Amino acid sequence: MTDPKNIENRLNFTAKVSAWAKADPLFTTRSFTGAEAVFSGSSTTTFNALVLDPSCKRGAFKIIDQARSELFDGNPFAVWSWQDGQLQNLPVQADAVEEMRVMTATVADLKQRAANQEVLETTLVQHSAHLMDVGSVIADVFGEDPEGIMVQSIYAAQEDASILDLKIEYRLAYENGIAAATGSFILRDGIAGIYDISVRPNLQKQGLGSKMFDAILARAIGQGATSFTLQASTDSANIYERAGFKTVGYCWCLDID
Repeated sequence: MTDPKNIENRLNFTAKVSAWAKADPLFTTRSFTGAEAVFSGSSTTTFNALVLDPSCKRGAFKIIDQARSELFDGNPFAVWSWQDGQLQNLPVQADAVEEMRVMTATVADLKQRAANQEVLETTLVQHSAHLMDVGSVIADVFGEDPEGIMVQSIYAAQEDASILDLKIEYRLAYENGIAAATGSFILRDGIAGIYDISVRPNLQKQGLGSKMFDAILARAIGQGATSFTLQASTDSANIYERAGFKTVGYCWCLDID
């Protein structure tokens, strides 16, 4: 039986990637038997996503094969699953499937955080120049990986009108006029999904990521969030545990080239 918290995480993630499709005319959404898909029109596994329904009895291989031929048209995409074994049964190397923790917290859980922590000054992303800065920070984290270039190109292509239609709140922190860190959330039914917490590599390990995370939480609470959900790697889970988050399940991601 699928944990309800995993279902909440999956629905929030789907809402996040679908939000881009509602704002950018180059994006396409498509429903398949057993999955929802979003295609950005570009070769990026960050924005091209096939989200599997854990209750579907149809095999993942058949869903992936159909999506590849009917929607993604040879472009890479990421397959997301919230059901144990749904991706592991595919004919791929076991280490090709990345396992992540699904973590949640309520507003009450977060009251354990230090009240005297310095508040990070952030800028609300409302203009295309701001969103271009978001893309530059995230691309910097990718380093030499070509995926960073593809991601940045999508952020840079947005116009002001598109950003107003994008139902995701992005925040930026600047240092000496340069975008240093970013983060975002999408609020759905009182649950805020936290995404894209990123800090330029040369500014990491200075507490900037933690401060951006706190700023995102505060903004979400101010807009009515009563609980939170996120996906974390095993390496980063302890950061969120210290913030008051608990692991409630797992999800898996496989990049299809």
